[in-house]
Formats: sequence, C-alpha cells, structure tokens
Amino acid sequence: MKDAERVPTGVDSLDVLLKGGLPRNTVNLVSGPPGSGRSLLCMQYVYYGVEKHDEPGLYITLEENRTGLVRAMKSFGMRPELYEGDGDLTLADLGWFAREVGRDSDIPAGLAGMDVLRERGRQNELDMDWLRGESDARAELERGFVGFRILRDVVDHLAQKRKLRRLAVDSVAAIGLLGGSAEDFRKELFSFGRFLREKKLTSMLVTEAAGPAGNVRFGVENFLADTHICLNLRNLRGEFLRTVTVQKMRFGTHDTGVHPFEITSRGLEINVREFVKA
Repeated sequence: MKDAERVPTGVDSLDVLLKGGLPRNTVNLVSGPPGSGRSLLCMQYVYYGVEKHDEPGLYITLEENRTGLVRAMKSFGMRPELYEGDGDLTLADLGWFAREVGRDSDIPAGLAGMDVLRERGRQNELDMDWLRGESDARAELERGFVGFRILRDVVDHLAQKRKLRRLAVDSVAAIGLLGGSAEDFRKELFSFGRFLREKKLTSMLVTEAAGPAGNVRFGVENFLADTHICLNLRNLRGEFLRTVTVQKMRFGTHDTGVHPFEITSRGLEINVREFVKA
C-alpha cells in the first residue's frame, strides 16, 4: 500500500512517529488530560504550517481567550502577529462569541443584534462576516450556544476567504459538555467531520482523555478520526512523565510505541528512541 501525501505537524519528532506527518485532507484527533500539551501541539501545527510550509491555517479556541492564546504562543517562540495581518494565520476566539450570545447577553434580537455582534467581533479581532444571510446555525445562535453548525459556518467562510489548508479546533469536548444528548453530539460531530473532508482541510480536533490511554471523553471522537494521537501523563514514583503514542492512522503506516516527551521553550520534543513500558 502506498502511503498518502503527508502534512508535517510542526513537531519534527512527532513526524518521525507519523512517518512524515498527517495524511493530507484528513480529520485527526488529539486527546489527553489537562496539562498534557494538546493545545500546544495544535498551536505548533497551525503556526508552523504557515511559517515553514506556506499553508494558511485557522486555530479555533472555545475555551482559552485570545489574549491567553497569543501569550502562550509567544512564550514558545511563535510570533503570530507576523502572519495574522495578511490573513495566513487566523486565531478565532469563539469562546468570546459564546459568552456574547449566552444567557446573560445584552445583544438585541434580530438584524440589529447581528450588527452589534459584527462590530464587537471586529473589536475582538474576530471576522464575523459569516453571520450574513440565512444559516443552519440559527438554532444554536438562539440558544446562545456555539456548536458544530456555528463552527461549520465559520470554517466555511474563512476557508473560502483565506484559502485555508490547516485547521485546529480546541476543543470539541467543550461542545459536548454544553450541547444536547450524546446521540446529538455523535451525529453533529460526524457531520462536521464529513464537512471538513469535503473542504479538503487537514484538521486537528482536541478532546479530553477518559480513563486508560486511548479512551476519550464521549467515546465516539476516535471513531471519527483518521489519526488518533494520544498524549498522557503517567505518575511514576511521584513524578509525572508525559508520553505520546499514535493509537491509529488510516491511509499509511506509523510508529506504535509509547514514547516520553518534554515541553521545552521550543514546544513539544519527543524522545523517539526511548520507549515507556506499561
């Protein structure tokens, strides 16, 4: 079997485990507990896609605010301001948007409310032009909830406007925790995955780990994924050890070992020669 074209992740040592990177135009999952480096991996993926490979990227945050995201990127040597101005790098704080349309919102109803949102979006460096016209996301807007339909509208608008090649969403677990039933989450998640493949984006979606390594928060996210990268924190004699393993990958071969890694001033650094035994 011939491997698919690979997309470098921005972490050279991870690309060694992936035999060159993520398969092009795929939906990929990053899972792990808090502090395991999930968000950092996504930052590196989108940022270095622009800087090293000239591939426009979009990072959507549903939990961290824009100020914190930019600060975190800069602390690891990334300079997002170099690429945001020309539209190659887009940082979209949809957590801010969720707060604006939430229960305590002061946004007026109807078209006037849309105008207010667009103006506040500009003030928060968030492109809100996706709000124009009719939208499948209207029900989510009325509920004051950012779900997969709003995500789809945002991605669809920016993919066309900025010729996106890479996407990171941090995190889909935030949607599941605030959304409807487990069955609704599964249907909307899989629909969103089909949409991303149709858009020919190479995507990273973040979720939470649950229990043993490889288990995920809602039990369905890994079925959607073409590649599943599991980050973990292991307690060894009172000290935490960060580990990474590629649990699965469609369309190509990959390393199957559990490897230790560190978070340094340059980001994630995996020791690909060392293995961690169960």
